[in-house]
Amino acid sequence: LSLSPGPALINKAWHYEKYANMWRITDDFWDSWPLLVNMFERCEIWEKHVSEGCYPDCDMLPLGYIGKGFGHERYTRFTKDEQITMMTLWCIFRSPLMVGAELTKLDDWTLGLLTNKKVLRLLTHSAGARQIMRNKNQAIWFSKDTQDEAYYLALFNLSDEEGQISVSAQELDMEAFTGLICEELWTGEILKGFDGVFESEVPVHGARLYKISK
Repeated sequence: LSLSPGPALINKAWHYEKYANMWRITDDFWDSWPLLVNMFERCEIWEKHVSEGCYPDCDMLPLGYIGKGFGHERYTRFTKDEQITMMTLWCIFRSPLMVGAELTKLDDWTLGLLTNKKVLRLLTHSAGARQIMRNKNQAIWFSKDTQDEAYYLALFNLSDEEGQISVSAQELDMEAFTGLICEELWTGEILKGFDGVFESEVPVHGARLYKISK
């Protein structure tokens, strides 16, 4: 059962979890950066209510050509980095994924964004996602793989300037990053050699999603 109550009420979470499989936690979501930034707050509120068969819903993904039937069809206003941020947040939070686009017009880049198997794995084989920190410039999320001995670390740059984002092993309840492999799941880049603090350069309005394993 899917419910679309507009922005769901957190004080009714018990009711949604008892009677529904998914429920929308926002008003209609469109390709607007302020709306995407606001989703970090909404996901923080609902992060403890995600479980098997119960999924807070961040709404459809406005990717590719959208707006048909709403007056004017156009290409999404999100930049590529903003689209990566959206997909990363939706996947680590484990929101249901629904594409609000004209599928016959999907370009190769958008199709690749939607079919990245290593990223999509988070929807079915991760748990315990939580926001480690968030301010006006950045946000950090963390979760665990349910089959592999691995973790997922998402770094989000919410500012208008490219910047370095760092997180300590202690903040993630880990001893250290020593000896671990950090694979960035969008680019395939492999990082090693970190000890107590992990850091990465993240583009404007962009995200980095790492699988951390031995």
